[in-house]
Amino acid sequence: MKQIINSFTFILIVFISGCNTDPSSDSRVLPPARGQIGEIIMVIDSAKRKTELFQELRKTFSAPVPGLPQNEPTFTMRYVSPLNLNNVLRSAKNMIYVATLDDRTKGGRALLRNFTQSSIDRIKADSSLFMFSKQNEFARGQEVLHLFGPDEPTLIKNIISNQKRLRKHFENIEKKRLMRSLYKAKEVNAIGKRLLKNHQYTFRVPHNYEISLDKDSFTWIRQLTDAVDKNIFISYQPYSDEDVFTDENILKLRSAITEENLRDVENKSVYMDIQSIVPIITRKISFNKKYAIEARGLWKLSDDSRGGPFLSYIFVDEKLNRLYYVEGYVDSPGRNKRDFIRELEVILSTFKTESELQTEKQS
Repeated sequence: MKQIINSFTFILIVFISGCNTDPSSDSRVLPPARGQIGEIIMVIDSAKRKTELFQELRKTFSAPVPGLPQNEPTFTMRYVSPLNLNNVLRSAKNMIYVATLDDRTKGGRALLRNFTQSSIDRIKADSSLFMFSKQNEFARGQEVLHLFGPDEPTLIKNIISNQKRLRKHFENIEKKRLMRSLYKAKEVNAIGKRLLKNHQYTFRVPHNYEISLDKDSFTWIRQLTDAVDKNIFISYQPYSDEDVFTDENILKLRSAITEENLRDVENKSVYMDIQSIVPIITRKISFNKKYAIEARGLWKLSDDSRGGPFLSYIFVDEKLNRLYYVEGYVDSPGRNKRDFIRELEVILSTFKTESELQTEKQS
């Protein structure tokens, strides 16, 4: 906790040179941030790209997304020397600046000119200071993360110790952007109202999603285009035993749900199953403040004709004593699927039960 507080307190004394530090400045006068979804521009001296520091940065931000059929990095990294940084690159949506005080290269010295002497003294005195973030530094809607240390070994140590935190920082930023873009177009409120009326739960349904199947305790919602088939289904049943939260029983539950409800329209003998090319990855999480198990893995049709990644959550609504299984899955042969799964993750995060909505109204 001390490290986190120190890092953010440090914002007040660092980077007064070369940055917009006027708190009254209006970000609306800045150009809009640009860049692809999931892309980060890392500003780092070219000499550092042959070091252990660079390798740890790659491990942190380019780690493979779990549960996908092909290796896809968490973020698509683009690297640029500070000597080659121009206005176009400087307006990227996501940026990371990497600097150490012991750098004597021309590019390294260029990065260090951003620091005041007082901030340099603080970095030397407190090795726990290694990061801070800033929004709208050079462009509107931009997120900039600064990583620094007195020397490379110290910065490497801090990066390794905070790997998940650093990666989560940009994951959360990307999800917020995606949330805004998903619901910027017309939202399908009628579906959300129908779900609330018939099933006592709802979630925000983006434009062009439609109900494919809706019956007692099961609903399937879908967006089908030429490029990708994105799907969400929700199933629920009375909750009886916490053993359902074991990995084995979660997979049994999923198989029972999909075998009953997700069958080929033209050939009813074909149904959705789980493929074992990669292991199912589960973890305990808080899903809208409820204990839940998240699972990521690969699905397939029983005749092996189609397949792709899925993301699911299983949790309990205590007021209704109801066990929910909610899932998003993607079918998009020959295409990368990271961004599609991330979209479904954002949509599922809007899931609310009727009791949760009532609690929100009362608070």
